[in-house]
Amino acid sequence: MISCEQGGVITWLADTSLALLTAVIFFAVYLAAAVVLVVLYLVRRSGHAAALGPLSPGLLSPLGLIFGLLVGFLVADVWSDRAQAATAVGQEASALRDVDLLSSAFPAQQPQIRQLLRDQIDEYVAGEWPRMADGQGTLTLAPALLVQIRGVVLGVPIQSDGQRVAQDRLETSIDRALEAAAPAWR
Repeated sequence: MISCEQGGVITWLADTSLALLTAVIFFAVYLAAAVVLVVLYLVRRSGHAAALGPLSPGLLSPLGLIFGLLVGFLVADVWSDRAQAATAVGQEASALRDVDLLSSAFPAQQPQIRQLLRDQIDEYVAGEWPRMADGQGTLTLAPALLVQIRGVVLGVPIQSDGQRVAQDRLETSIDRALEAAAPAWR
């Protein structure tokens, strides 16, 4: 169930449920406290209590608080990044769906636009997402196929006011898709 081999601990943190994450952190804190107590007990029992000086089990409470705060901030950061990524993916998917729907206003270009959309989505699923999951994603340019779709849309001959409106909305939808993908390539 828990695999850290492919995506690492950060991926596991992002994909785990709140209940499991809480249980793991709770267990880790208690394990760390037990290790500290055992080490303190063994050192004092061996007659080296003077070497410890002011160290005592009473220090576990502030140490636990600091550990809890650090973990809390790390988890909050992971969840924030996860929420932002989910929002960006949702916005981009919605914009691509709008492009698909609006392309029906241009029957001659619709197959070409749909094929470019399919190719772009296939690139996301088969190429970009696995590279990003492995921590190897290095996006530096706007998605080429979206830029190509924009070129097709701008090159469409307009024959009616309805097509002009559809072209404007297509451009807006493509811009929204590019903006949603922008954090990765800007």
